[in-house]
Amino acid sequence: MTPRLLAPALFACLSLASPALASGGVSCTADDRGAKFSIGSPVGRSTGGALYQFAGEIEVRGPAVAADFRKITLAASHLTQSWFDARDLKMHVHFEREGEPHGTVDLTVEVRGRAEAPTWRGRYTLSIGEVVDGEFRTRRVTGGVACSVEG
Repeated sequence: MTPRLLAPALFACLSLASPALASGGVSCTADDRGAKFSIGSPVGRSTGGALYQFAGEIEVRGPAVAADFRKITLAASHLTQSWFDARDLKMHVHFEREGEPHGTVDLTVEVRGRAEAPTWRGRYTLSIGEVVDGEFRTRRVTGGVACSVEG
């Protein structure tokens, strides 16, 4: 093989041998007396740790929870803020009831870990806001959360 053809062939072989580091994923779960949820997303490393294709479910527990807030399915549009780096993962999810009476569910997850650790632990805060007797009232539930972090 001539030197002129050897360089492109060598470059092609080396580029195929390099590991793929383009993406990973996060998945966070909690299951306690106040709530049960599972949220997650693939993570694009080439996009600065952006969470894309976010999805999940929240089950709000308690006697005074409106029927339409007992189980909520989440989509990417509900993830309003996120932060993911080598030691911190933070997500804020906002769900708003369509129609009346006005109501919202906000979930904030904050966990810490080491880059090589498969499970990161932290806290969640779930805020349920509803109009009751003409007045907007908010209840808060907090608890522990575990997140698996890959990539």
